[in-house]
Amino acid sequence: MAVFFTERRGSVIAGFLDRPAVHNALDTELRSAIADFWDEVRDDATIRVAIISGAPGSSFSSGRDMKETAQAYQSASPGADWELGGRTGYPVDSPTGKPIIAAIDGYCMGAGLKTAAECDLRIAASGAVFASPQAKVGRATESPLYLHRIGVPSAVALDMVFTGRRLDAGEALRYGLVSRVVERERLLDEAWLMAERIAAASPTVIGGLKRGLDAGLTDLPAAEASRLWKELTEMYGDTPDARAGAAGFVEKRDTTF
Repeated sequence: MAVFFTERRGSVIAGFLDRPAVHNALDTELRSAIADFWDEVRDDATIRVAIISGAPGSSFSSGRDMKETAQAYQSASPGADWELGGRTGYPVDSPTGKPIIAAIDGYCMGAGLKTAAECDLRIAASGAVFASPQAKVGRATESPLYLHRIGVPSAVALDMVFTGRRLDAGEALRYGLVSRVVERERLLDEAWLMAERIAAASPTVIGGLKRGLDAGLTDLPAAEASRLWKELTEMYGDTPDARAGAAGFVEKRDTTF
């Protein structure tokens, strides 16, 4: 039975984790499917934006499949197959060069939280729950790094990693973990709408933004960041998209890129 499926609408593609009985816990099969999805997004020039979510009505992901991990240790293996093979499914390990939206419902914990945090945009259903409980089960975690990178206040991030504190959707919005909270029945509609708006924008600018952000330029001193931003993003000056946008503005029409 498939553990992951996709849906395509124009230049937007959505990938859905589909192990609802275990809240989309990330085992080797599912991680490999997600990694394949990122490869497809990267390699298909007609895809401009990607969405990742749990199958409708299911959690985003409860994190590592601990049963698989326990079985690996019982067989004297140093880890699960995905750990040994490197197909983690994390966006940072399979860069796409394109914007990714995480649409989050239910549990978003541990490795699931890492997956969501490495997306460019995160939106949540009102019943979503966020946590980093690795310390409770003896698992290593990079949570302080990626929570800091996306702007979660240090006090909140450390509360999450040391005590296992859970955040509800309202708290996640307040602390900058997500940018929008909607009712569950509107979650995917909102994600598609956001993705389609991005896909309709200038690919030169969107691609430039993605390159600059992925390079971590926002963490550099202002003068250095500005210089490197102009060089790396390649969206300044007399570009075809700039010309098309100017013409559309003068003619009072939407620009098709």
